[in-house]
Amino acid sequence: MKKIVFAFTMICVLAFLTVPVLAGSPETYDSVVVGKSDPAYDVKVVQDAVDKGGVVLLKGTFDFGTDGRVNIKNDVKILGKTDNQGKPLTKIKGGFWTFHSPLPSQLPPEVPGPKITIQGIHFDGALWAPILLAYSSGATITSNKITNVRPKVIDEPIFGKSGLNRQQGIVCSSSYVQQKKTRKYQPGSLTGLLTIADNDIDMANEAPTKTLAQGVMVLWTTGVTAQILRNTVLNVSRNSIETLENFLGQDGSGMIVIKDNKIVTPTVGIPVPTPATPDGIVAGWFLDITGGADPVRNSKIVIMDNYIEARGDTSIGIILLSNGGVVASNNIVMKCGPKAIGVFQAGSDGFIANNDIKGSGLCAILVRPLKALKGSRNTLALNKLSSFKSSMANVILKSDNNVVAGDCGKVVSAGKNNQILGKKK
Repeated sequence: MKKIVFAFTMICVLAFLTVPVLAGSPETYDSVVVGKSDPAYDVKVVQDAVDKGGVVLLKGTFDFGTDGRVNIKNDVKILGKTDNQGKPLTKIKGGFWTFHSPLPSQLPPEVPGPKITIQGIHFDGALWAPILLAYSSGATITSNKITNVRPKVIDEPIFGKSGLNRQQGIVCSSSYVQQKKTRKYQPGSLTGLLTIADNDIDMANEAPTKTLAQGVMVLWTTGVTAQILRNTVLNVSRNSIETLENFLGQDGSGMIVIKDNKIVTPTVGIPVPTPATPDGIVAGWFLDITGGADPVRNSKIVIMDNYIEARGDTSIGIILLSNGGVVASNNIVMKCGPKAIGVFQAGSDGFIANNDIKGSGLCAILVRPLKALKGSRNTLALNKLSSFKSSMANVILKSDNNVVAGDCGKVVSAGKNNQILGKKK
């Protein structure tokens, strides 16, 4: 009971902290740039303004061509014009990693990266991703619209598979800017407060079974407090929101909050690196799964108040790959086949409570070990599963020492010392 009371108290505190981001624009700007729909002109003038730093206002339509790019190396706020409802009026067409903050030459970085704001811009037709930040000491990415992202064919194999594409919306990671042979976590490359909020992202593509896509991706950060809030993420052929391998800082700082997002997956996705596809939210550790069980590395993860509509035959609504995570008050609708899963928990000491899971699939909640993650000592409390039609059971426990509290229908316990507290059907 103490554990439940403490967890609900923490959730209330987090709800207070994650208040809406105000989109008010400053009265003055250091630079005002008007687009001419000319790649030769538009890329250069935006780059010049960004190099000066300060507050940059972009007005009109910009054309970055097939592969135009603006590199961000200084503190800067890049703002677009918006209408009375906060919808972007400024548009940037094309580009390849259209706005990008590159890693410094010295690695790991010796000094913190730039502080970056990107707000109120419609990115249309970028190649691979319109926003890729590899180096920052704090970033605010809010109220942007992302459409028609062009998947890029990757020459090197991805998880052992050749001929695949990458397609992403907002990326905060140093991974892709490094050579594959020497690619690794760079401590201190991404730090500070990261806010990704109120963005409208549509990642529809014509080759979903060959396109490894993420709408929002946060990977290899250090001590980051990440708030991923109120985004709408549609048609992502792999993981709509993915936060993996996010390290605690030396002072123990670091938390990932994924809250109030709306996610609708397509019906078909890419079965790489696992057959479960397309998925809603994936959080924890995957490349080095031992990090999810390591209190020195593992950042706290809170996933709450999200609406997730999963539509693939093998979709999973939420995947948690770390210890101590909170999955609470999410509304998950599974319009799926008999192998789909609402929530999959591989970590231990998690709190999975008050989620409303509807639709059909293999089960609403699955708890089982995965490599270094033992899936034990989890509390499943007061989840609403009466509208879920399972092909096996509403809750499946394949690990030990878990507690299920509340009436959640049929529970299958294949582990030891699991406590089922409530009416069983």
